[in-house]
Amino acid sequence: MRGISRVAETDELHRQRVLERRLQGMGLEAGLLPGGRAVVATLPLGAEPFDTPDGPRVLRAARFYTIGHDRIKCMAPRALFQLAPIRIGGCDSAAHIETRIREAWDARMRTLRDAERWLASLGIGARAHGTPVLSLPLGLDDERAHAAVVEPGRVILPSVGALAGHALADPSERVFEPAVATGTELVIAITVRMEAIARGRRVAPSRRTIDVASDLPAPRNAQTAPVLLVGSRLATAHALHESLRLRGFQVTTVNAASAALEVFQSQSFGLVITDARLDRADGIELVPALRGLPGVLDLPVVLLDERTSDARRAAAKSAGACGYLSGPLDASRLATALAQIASERKRRRFVRYACAVSVSWPACRTPLVTAEVGRGGVLLRGTAATPTRAQFALHLPETRVTLHVDAETAYRLREGPDWSADGVGLRFARFEPGEEADWIGYLSTLPVAKSAAGSAGSDEHPNAD
Repeated sequence: MRGISRVAETDELHRQRVLERRLQGMGLEAGLLPGGRAVVATLPLGAEPFDTPDGPRVLRAARFYTIGHDRIKCMAPRALFQLAPIRIGGCDSAAHIETRIREAWDARMRTLRDAERWLASLGIGARAHGTPVLSLPLGLDDERAHAAVVEPGRVILPSVGALAGHALADPSERVFEPAVATGTELVIAITVRMEAIARGRRVAPSRRTIDVASDLPAPRNAQTAPVLLVGSRLATAHALHESLRLRGFQVTTVNAASAALEVFQSQSFGLVITDARLDRADGIELVPALRGLPGVLDLPVVLLDERTSDARRAAAKSAGACGYLSGPLDASRLATALAQIASERKRRRFVRYACAVSVSWPACRTPLVTAEVGRGGVLLRGTAATPTRAQFALHLPETRVTLHVDAETAYRLREGPDWSADGVGLRFARFEPGEEADWIGYLSTLPVAKSAAGSAGSDEHPNAD
């Protein structure tokens, strides 16, 4: 079964690479996501405005990811996010894909107007606020408690209020089709339905197939990170290395705790996996040692133990490890668990520093200046529309040194219709050889920003590493 799964992963990677080349051949900026299970692409849009609930609006570009080989899901701008997946089978040009997106939008707007008329018949005037979904306030203590009306007679329940913290077995449980005659009856029916669902459920912990010491937050995306494996057993676990690489990880191995601390002087990792029983040290002791390194804040560290021990599990959690996995080394199962831990991590991994560094990229007319910098990326000030992926130049002040790093735009603050923004978060992918050590050395000379929350260019939006 493991061999069949690996063949399926390889086939899917091949299909996505073919799709990536196809989109690039249409003139789109496109690239594989880590793990190769989808392609992210940016499609420039024509000047014809979209008919939005707030009036005509020109959208300069659409960003989407692929689902399988013939569907796409729009991610940005926010107005397009609510569209259902769109089939692009048979599309032979960028213009053809744009036509499919506009057709989906027009169909969604017709449904939205039908929903507006349904609510009006109940005496309710709801607004869409620029997106093809009507927002219906429920009058609860939590001001975020708004139901979403997507079509006549069909409501999506919010995940706040009575349903806050409750894990539903299926997303369809949030879909409610009330039979009501007035707006008051509609609001009452929605709140009663939410309370009924909440009474029938308990807050469900995350299920694990292997022993994990601490609860982890819900998944946010499939973004993975460079991973460091520590210990001779892990360094020679070639099947594990292969499984991790198939899931998009960049794998580095060292044999000892001292070597792990040393490699962090020249490279940053988003996740560390260490054997709990190292040759001359205890893996648990490595956890606080790693977090004491310059620029490191709350790095996720997972300990692997051949033997289950309640005492060592408690010690690992006390030391700050985000996971304690015990039992035989099963490469495929372990790689899946680590990929989940990496994608679920919401705490900031790296320290952020308030610092002004000039940043430029190919075709950049005026360089932007950073507000904050860190091991994992930077937060840029300014209104320029940065590319989705590119090689960026970091011009260090005073030293007059320029470093080069491949990076992607992780998020945009207060995004405009032309993809400009008040702030842009860049996530680093790979420095030119030897230059990451120079960047880390530069960061070690900076004072830590006063704010302990949020981060420059981290893995999360907007509090990135």
